Amino acid sequence: MSVIKNLKYVMVAGLVVALSFAPASKAIAAVTGESEQSGPTQEELREQARQEEVTRKAEEFVAEATAPVNKTVAGVQSQVGGYYTAKEVNGVALAPTAGTSAAGSFVKVTDTDKSKSSAAVATATTVAASLSPAAIVGPCINVNYGQNVNGKVVDSTTGSAGTLSVGIPASFQTQGANYAVVAVYAGGAFKIYPNASTNPAVVTVAVDEATSANVMYALVKY
Repeated sequence: MSVIKNLKYVMVAGLVVALSFAPASKAIAAVTGESEQSGPTQEELREQARQEEVTRKAEEFVAEATAPVNKTVAGVQSQVGGYYTAKEVNGVALAPTAGTSAAGSFVKVTDTDKSKSSAAVATATTVAASLSPAAIVGPCINVNYGQNVNGKVVDSTTGSAGTLSVGIPASFQTQGANYAVVAVYAGGAFKIYPNASTNPAVVTVAVDEATSANVMYALVKY
């Protein structure tokens, strides 16, 4: 028998012995030449974890933004769907003009202040002074008006006219004080809306259709 033949027999015998002690999956892989690695790679596992974290945060945001406490004022819940995340006031509630529907309307309500909306707050402060030299601008909210169009929310002032109610935080409540809301629109336009609420912890105003999809509403005490 030649040396080459002997080498072949040794190699085959070694392979048989190795396979006899290896798991079936590894044995098949060794014979077929397939990689024994199965399942996701480390990179795939990291991407999966990242996606799961993104999903978790999105679900938490939606749960918080649609919580009844954020869109209820003095027991009255907002009639307009959307995301309500303002925390510097005791709830925000919107209702469409009587005889109209809020179907399709979607708003995003957030806190804001002079560090985020410096020009708008400056305008509100100037306007407030026209009510009284001692007027004070309190909590401010941004309301972004939109409409649900084919499953996508687009900026729109349609349906923005109606009633806006804001719960006054305890720190801004003063017995006997007057309240109003100053609306500041894109470009610096503004309107003053007088308070119609008899509840000392609530400001309720009848707002006109907005002149811009994004509006800052400032509570004013005077």
